[in-house]
Amino acid sequence: MKATWLAIAAALTLTLPAPLLAEECAPGPEGNLCKAENGDEYAMYMVGRRAYLEGREVDELAEAYKWAWRSKEAGYRGGRMLLKMIYLEASAGGHNDYVEAYHWLTKAIAEDNGEYLASWRKRLEALMTPEQRNEVAAPASN
Repeated sequence: MKATWLAIAAALTLTLPAPLLAEECAPGPEGNLCKAENGDEYAMYMVGRRAYLEGREVDELAEAYKWAWRSKEAGYRGGRMLLKMIYLEASAGGHNDYVEAYHWLTKAIAEDNGEYLASWRKRLEALMTPEQRNEVAAPASN
């Protein structure tokens, strides 16, 4: 029985693609997404930065936030700075989902001792509809 499971595991291992190493990604900006997906914190920042620049044009910053947050969590200082830019853009109405942006700011205030963001969160609240303000005020249901 054990041999059967080992044979199945070996067969699955041979058919699953191995994760790429950062060295196997394309060089330069073309390889940033590949590198980011494989844990390179600078590439995460670069992917987030590009998503930020593109997202500002269409008020969609979720992809930029995702990569900036990952870069910050991986320890890259640029990721932290990019997050600040995203927070400020979102608090000025530069993201299409004010509730999501509010949650980003709240998380940053709580996790990063970012009390300086409280005033920006208030600016965002001023842009929100009463329904959106009620939504963020309601306790999260799990």
